[in-house]
Parts: sequence; C-alpha cells; structure tokens
Amino acid sequence: MGIRTVEQYKESLRDGRRVYIRGEKVGDITKHPILGITCDTIAAGYELTSLPDPALRDIFVAPHPKTGEPVNRYFITPRNKEDLMNRTKMIQRSIEMIGGLPFGKDIGTDCLNAAFVVAGQMGKKQYQDNALNFLEHLRKNDLHTCGAVTCVKGDRGKEPSKQKHPDYYLHVVDKNKDGIVVKGAKIHITSAPAANEIIVVPTRQMREDEADYALSFAIPANTPGITFICRSGRGKWSDHEFHADRPVRELTEAMIVFDNVFVPWERVFMCGEWQFSMLLAYTFATFHRFTAISYKVPAVEVMAGCAVAMAKYNGLYKVSHIQDKLADIAAYVETLRALANAAAQDPVMYGDIAVPNPLICNMAKLHFASKYHNFLELVQDIGGGILATAPDKKDWENPDIHDYLDHYLGGSEKYSTLDRLMMIHETMRHVCSHESAFHEVTTVHAEGSMAAQKMMILAESPLKRYEAMAMGAAGIIPRGSKA
Repeated sequence: MGIRTVEQYKESLRDGRRVYIRGEKVGDITKHPILGITCDTIAAGYELTSLPDPALRDIFVAPHPKTGEPVNRYFITPRNKEDLMNRTKMIQRSIEMIGGLPFGKDIGTDCLNAAFVVAGQMGKKQYQDNALNFLEHLRKNDLHTCGAVTCVKGDRGKEPSKQKHPDYYLHVVDKNKDGIVVKGAKIHITSAPAANEIIVVPTRQMREDEADYALSFAIPANTPGITFICRSGRGKWSDHEFHADRPVRELTEAMIVFDNVFVPWERVFMCGEWQFSMLLAYTFATFHRFTAISYKVPAVEVMAGCAVAMAKYNGLYKVSHIQDKLADIAAYVETLRALANAAAQDPVMYGDIAVPNPLICNMAKLHFASKYHNFLELVQDIGGGILATAPDKKDWENPDIHDYLDHYLGGSEKYSTLDRLMMIHETMRHVCSHESAFHEVTTVHAEGSMAAQKMMILAESPLKRYEAMAMGAAGIIPRGSKA
C-alpha cells in the first residue's frame, strides 16, 4: 500500500477498539463530535502525502531505502543531519499547511528510533529484527502510531516495585513460548484513540528488582484488554466565534489501560533488560524533545504574529515599550529556531543512526518551557484587556448593536473594526482561553519536565572541560591540559 488515503485511514479506526470519553463508550470515533476532530487532524497528514504538487508532496513522502517505493517520511530512520533536518521541515510545514500537527507518526517513530538504538547497544539480534520488521509493517500499511511512555506512577516518592499497586507501572505478569502478558496503565498519550498501533517504552530507569517493568513493545490499538479513557476537548467552531475559514485542529489525550494484554514475542523490543531501560528512556526523550522543538517553532511564530498585529491594530506599534516587548518576543522565537536547527546539524551517532544532539535538544526544550509564561505575558500585555472582554461574533451580527460595536471597538484607522475583532479572537485563543490554559501546562510538562531537561543538560555538558579551563587560567595546571 505505501501511502494511504484519508478514507482508508478513517476506515481502519472502525475496528472495535474500546474507547471512552465523558463517561460514554464510543462506537465510531471518526463521527464523534470531539474525537472526530482528532481523527480529522490526523487525517490531514494523509492529505499532505497525497498532494498533487511534487515539490510539496516530497516534504512528506520519501523513497523506501531499499525498494524506492514511496513511504511516509516519518518512516525514514535518520542516518545523518540531512534526515534530521528533513524531519524538522516536515513537522513545521505540517503545522503551517493544515493549522495543526497530525501527531502520532512523529511520537511513534521517536519511540521506534530509540528502540533501534538500544537494540543495537544490547547486541540482541531478535530485538533488532523485531524493530525492523515492525518498521516495515508501518511503511507497508502507512499506519498511524502513538507513543505510550508515561506510566500513571502512583506515589511519586516510591519506586515502581514499592508501589501500593504493582501495576501503577506497566509490567509483565506472565510469559510463555508465544509472548508476554502485561498489565498497567500509561497516561497523557497524545492521539492515542485514533492510532493504529501503540508503541510502548519505559518511563524511567529500572533497577534489577524492577526487571518486569523494563518493557518495550508494539501492539494494535484494538487488541483485547486495551481501553482508552480520553480527555474531552473543544469540539467544532461555534457560531459565537470569529475564526478563519478552516476546520478546528485539535488532538485529544488518553489514558491507556492494559488489562492482561497479550503481546507476541515478535513485537517485543525489550523485556527484562533493566540495565538498558535508562538508555531507552533517555534516547526516546532526546528524539521526542527534538520533535517538540520542531513543532513549537511555527506555533510560537503565530503567537508572535498576534502580538505584532495587535500592536498595529491598537495603534501602538511604534511606542518604545511595545517595541521592547516585541524584541523580547522575537528573541524567544528565534532562539528556539536556532537551537532546533543546531540539534539537527550536530547529531550523535549510534552505529548508523543519527540521534539529535541531546545537549542542544534539552537546552531548546528548557528554553521554550521555562520562558513560555513570560512569552504569553508579553503577548497579553501588548494585546490588552480586550482579549478577556471582547464581544463575540453573535453580538457583531446582531443589527441592534452592530453599529455600536463597529463604532466603539475600532483601533488604528488603518484597519477595520472587523479585522481587529478577528485578530482579538485569534489572540484570545492563544493566550486567554481554556485551550491556552491547557497549552500552558503541556508546554511545561509535555516531552518531560524542566527538571528532567536540567538533569540531561548536566549529564551532557562538558563540565570537566570547563573546570580544566578555569584551572589553566588560574595557573593550577598548564593551559590546554585536562583536569
């Protein structure tokens, strides 16, 4: 098959999977008012791989490394910096062209690429073959994936084996000659209910007495024993909103419950090799943070653009303190862009697999997470209080009050009141809404906490070299010596 159509993707979701949202079981998620938007957002990725313009289509489609047949570019295992740059470009152009990121193939292949790296480091051919065969399965059938990483964890102060319930962390409960049986739950799993395949990796380093928790595998979403419990969402545009003439783009997250789920051995990438659990979690985090810093660039560009536009519509663009805030906004965006590009340009090689530079990936993720609330504050300050109090579209359309709104809500005479109201509502969605509050939390915690990024920065930074340079400068050791 190679490249699927939108309808083929949607039809694949009508497979009897067990999905709940708002306390109700959903029969066909493609027709659900909230989950259907997730399906449509992901389906837009299938539109991109079928574009008639070859120059655009080739951003999202690549030749199979061996057969030359067209496959989704996400299924190209990165071998060099060019592959990583192509991946960044693909992620960013997805957002620019469809208004949202069709999350899934990116996170799923972040997991699978990490599994390839670790299987190679283990030297275990069965796991290497399993990962390669699964990748070919994805390529052949153009499947949507999700990455199941974060366990529910229970008491965060206790290790997995010390929890009140042993299945607060996903673990093996049985093994036989055909496969393993697993029990537990993963949480915060983006686009999970609309995935064809779930790829599991460990959420943290495991110790010797936690070997049953050192687990990685892939499993179809409709496998018996799997249940998705989904976060709610906003639904389609309402008639009260000013909005662009495009569909709502939104993804939902889910908790995935694995209730004694059977996994065949040929789909297992790790089972009990606790010594490598940290490397798998660490390598996944690097790949995934590279995905994050790639998708965040166009997202914050739009928000920066809202600040520029609101400054102009309010007639304050040339005011010095506004210019100062716009400079801070631009610095935030362009620092993120530079770090994302640098992470691709200076990869670390594991065999023939190119891993984005871990130090730079974590610097970039920490940059956008730790400074995001200040960035929002700048946009809010420039936009003004009207972001919280503006009338809506139904008010504008009411002839009894339309003229009042047109007259009194004008800003700079260079722009119409309608354009100003449309920009106010666009800015509001990003910095003053239920959606924006959701993104404030996910920006901090998605792709790992800021504490996790600092740990990885500390581990990757050349502290010994810093020390040697200082000791050389102080005359304690010869300049250029190692500490």
